Amino acid sequence: MQYENDWLNISVPDNRILGVVDLKDVNAAPDQMLEIQSALDNPVGHDGIKTLTAKGKKTVIVVDDNTRPTPVQKILPVLLDRLNHAGIKDQDIHVLVALGTHRPMNDSELREKIGEEGLRRVSVTNHYWKQKDMLVDMGKTPSGVPLSVNRTYLDASIKIGVGHIAPHCQAGWTGGAKIIQPGVCGAETTDCTHWLSARFDLRDLMGVAQNPVRLEIENVLRSIGLDFIVNVVLNRKKEIVKVVAGDFVKAHRRGVEEAKKIYQVGITSRADIVVCDSNPSSYAIDLWQSTKAIIGAYLAVKKGGTIIVLTPCREGISSEHPELTNIGFRPYGEIKRLVENGVVTDLNAAATSAEIGQILDDKVKVALFSKGISERDTERLGFEYVDNPQTAVDRALERHGTESKILFLRDSCEILPTVTPT
Repeated sequence: MQYENDWLNISVPDNRILGVVDLKDVNAAPDQMLEIQSALDNPVGHDGIKTLTAKGKKTVIVVDDNTRPTPVQKILPVLLDRLNHAGIKDQDIHVLVALGTHRPMNDSELREKIGEEGLRRVSVTNHYWKQKDMLVDMGKTPSGVPLSVNRTYLDASIKIGVGHIAPHCQAGWTGGAKIIQPGVCGAETTDCTHWLSARFDLRDLMGVAQNPVRLEIENVLRSIGLDFIVNVVLNRKKEIVKVVAGDFVKAHRRGVEEAKKIYQVGITSRADIVVCDSNPSSYAIDLWQSTKAIIGAYLAVKKGGTIIVLTPCREGISSEHPELTNIGFRPYGEIKRLVENGVVTDLNAAATSAEIGQILDDKVKVALFSKGISERDTERLGFEYVDNPQTAVDRALERHGTESKILFLRDSCEILPTVTPT
């Protein structure tokens, strides 16, 4: 069998293939713009946009960045028109890009994401987590999470979040409250919720809508507020299948049920070798994003198996979290000691290190093919370096013996593989 796409070609004997898994092939909504309108007309757990004007008119719309496939350029004009109809003028509206701890988007990226009409009608800025004068210290949540939040967000009377719903390795699923935390919060807050994720088995977090991390994120939102969300569910062609709008918890959970129909994909058993191909995904910008593919593959690989990661990582490991390159991927206990001793100060990087460290600690070998990451850095991270995908596959097949099976995951940053024996 030949496994191929526009950037690689791998040959594997047919009798060694367990399967080639992709997102389920679901048709787009017949009229995607009508689907957006319908969601706004029928909000979940909410009385609708018109009721928000009782709070005032100064409005912030928070949208996700270019590491996510949300078609903001389609949604934003519809949302702006609805706000206009409710009496809120474009000059009262500000769009804030929820970068979390990602790098700022440049002008061309903003143009592609927001669209010409959106840029023409309203002001748009990047949130930036390192810019202290952009943030407000709000103390702590009742559970003790420090609150550092974007000033523009807090100053708005009406707060709206726009995003998409897909499996997520920490918060269970993207979307909902996640657009604000980590989207427009400072390092103090984001460090806390991400470090929380490192304490749990990855299999108890990814694809679980009400996992402890998601619930903590929603507790943060109850302290700072989010009035309304618009979340999309996309098919593998990144077309709109479903839109949900309304309450940031109730609408999100409704959207998760729709997303499961696309992203939750059954496999008959775990494989000795899992090849995760993240190239088609917007998550493949760097390894920070592509770790999602590794965690998805972990759900599908046997203990002691091999994960082969194929990802461009055109921006390397992580420009915003350089400490990750220095510490590599380590078990939670080891990272926890480094944090307690002050050796590691970036808890966000520490959490990612411990998550992938959990996989390595389970005796799973991870081989990386990426033109964006050097051999030296690959090995510093704790991965096996390979200079082409075929070599990685051949080595793994030899390592696991003649009865071993291989599973391919396409667009693997968003697949939720679930073992469903026949």
